[in-house]
Amino acid sequence: MAKSRQLKFLVLLVAAVGLLLLPEIMAVLARPRDEAWARVEQADTIRFAINPTSMPFDGLGSHGDFFGLDVDLANELARRLGKRAEFVIAGYDSLYDVLRVGQAEATISALPIDPEKLDGWAYSEPYFEAGQVMVGRLPEPEKTSAVSIAVEYGSAADIAARYLARRRAGLEIKYTSSAADALKAVVNGWSAAALIDGVSAKQLLPQFPDLQIVEQVTSTPYAIAVWGESGQLLAAINAKLAEMKRDGTIQRMVEEWMRK
Repeated sequence: MAKSRQLKFLVLLVAAVGLLLLPEIMAVLARPRDEAWARVEQADTIRFAINPTSMPFDGLGSHGDFFGLDVDLANELARRLGKRAEFVIAGYDSLYDVLRVGQAEATISALPIDPEKLDGWAYSEPYFEAGQVMVGRLPEPEKTSAVSIAVEYGSAADIAARYLARRRAGLEIKYTSSAADALKAVVNGWSAAALIDGVSAKQLLPQFPDLQIVEQVTSTPYAIAVWGESGQLLAAINAKLAEMKRDGTIQRMVEEWMRK
C-alpha cells in the first residue's frame, strides 16, 4: 500500500509540475522556427548581404573580391561559428528584404540601427559608433564649453550643430568645406571646437595630435541585421561579437581600416 501511495504521489507531483510549466512549454512550441539558423547549421557557410559602395566598410575589387571592415568582421565571425562567409550583393533598399525571403542569413553593410525596422527585423549588438562627436583642443574638460563650432556645410554634422545651437545659448556655427577643414579651424584658433562624424574622427584625428573627442553628441550605431524570427542566429552572432570585443579583435579591425 505504501508503494502504491508513493506512486500516486509521484504521478500527481509530475502532473502538477507539468501544469506549472505548461505556459513555457506552449511558448517554446509556438515559437517560429529559426530557418536562417537551420540553414547555417546544415551548410558550411553563412551568407551576408552587402552593398559594397561604402568604404572603409564595404568595397568590391575588379576581380569580384570583397574588402573592408565589414568584410573582415563577417569573415572572422563566420570562422568563429565554424563556417565560411559568403557575400550576397544587394541594393541599399534591398538589404532587409533579402533576409525576409531567405537569400541571406544576415546583413552587414555599415547599417545603422533603424527603430522603424524592429517590427520585422532584429539587430545585433553594435560594433561601430558613427554618430557626431565634438572635437576640441587638449587638454579639455569632459564636455566642451565652446562658443563656436566648425562643421562641414550641408553635412549631418551641420544638422546636428543647428540642433545643438537651439539648446545651447550663444553657440556660433562656423562653416567649412570638409570635416578635415573643420578640424584645422580648431587647430588655427578660428573655432573653439569642431563637430564631425565618428568615421571621420577615426580617420582624421591621428593627423591632429593636439585634438581629442570631448563629447559624443549623437549616436548612430552600426550593427548586423537578421530577420526577426532568427533568434538563435542572432544569439550566436552576439556571442561571437562579444568575444571579438573582449579580445580586442574589433578594435584592431577598426583601427586598421580607418588608417587606410
